[in-house]
Amino acid sequence: MHRNTNQAGSWRRPVWAALLGLMLAVGTAATALAGDWPDRPVTLIVPSGAGGGTDQTGRLLAERLRARFGQPFVVVNQGQGGGVVGIGAITGARPDGYTLGILYNFAHYKPLGQADISAGDVTAIAQYNADPAGFHVHRDSPWRDVRAALDALKADPAAHTIACAGGCGGSWPVAVASLLRAWGVDPAAARMIPSQGAAASLQDLAAGGVDVVPCSLPEARALMDAGLVRGLAVFGSERLAAFPNVPTLAEETGLTLDLGAWRGLVGPAGLPETITAQLEAAMADIVADPGFRDAMAAHGFGVVWRDGEAFAAFMRDQETTVRAVLRDLGLTRAKP
Repeated sequence: MHRNTNQAGSWRRPVWAALLGLMLAVGTAATALAGDWPDRPVTLIVPSGAGGGTDQTGRLLAERLRARFGQPFVVVNQGQGGGVVGIGAITGARPDGYTLGILYNFAHYKPLGQADISAGDVTAIAQYNADPAGFHVHRDSPWRDVRAALDALKADPAAHTIACAGGCGGSWPVAVASLLRAWGVDPAAARMIPSQGAAASLQDLAAGGVDVVPCSLPEARALMDAGLVRGLAVFGSERLAAFPNVPTLAEETGLTLDLGAWRGLVGPAGLPETITAQLEAAMADIVADPGFRDAMAAHGFGVVWRDGEAFAAFMRDQETTVRAVLRDLGLTRAKP
């Protein structure tokens, strides 16, 4: 039987036209949804426990993002696994703008074998903060200055416990490990234990459960003000205006180590450009706002601005530089 090819083509054309129309409708609907964003509350994941620097700065942002967009930005703390759980919740979220997160120094997770996380797993929106590390001890510690602490750690590294203030290999432990190495101490010989963030580590320090906590001075401020914790030194080139009585490492030891933590707003990979652009513009206004800068300064947090493009490049660079530091310190447990 002879097949009428013209008839076959004639029934296929409506089918393809219908499929094309459906695809265009879906794309138009997605664009409309992104344009209407946000029309309900947004979850802001903080991959650390309540009370730490990431939590404090995240809540300052959440207040201002709510005012900007007219919807609640609900902070959810997920500090389990040294932040791995929270970061995984950010990277694994649907890229619709309703799950965002605060990201901090992450480049250590992969080479330490803790999680396969890379800069490409998130959409960089903006960096808003950077803080130097601090060296903290219990109020009754026999160490009255950081030189005494370093000498004691050098004499017997395993006799003293250093809380990592998060996952070991993160910004704070990398800072203290670099300091130990510079003082002639093998970081691998030191007793370093992970926690659910700086707040949890500082509580352990105040209770006498650990000997040292490396974290930012703002994170330790409440316990310092209460007389439960002492800051022996701050990394960086100069004293912080909010903590004028805490000397720099350079003053105490002659060492200049500019190490610490940074924080930025991110979403899961694939966040629509229409949403990303709105958020980046909002962050630019927030970071430039004197009220926000005053609030950050009142808590002792530094303000550093990078837009989405610069922030993404910075994170890619971190993957190279931090992993090189970890290899040099002998802390790498998995291939980067």
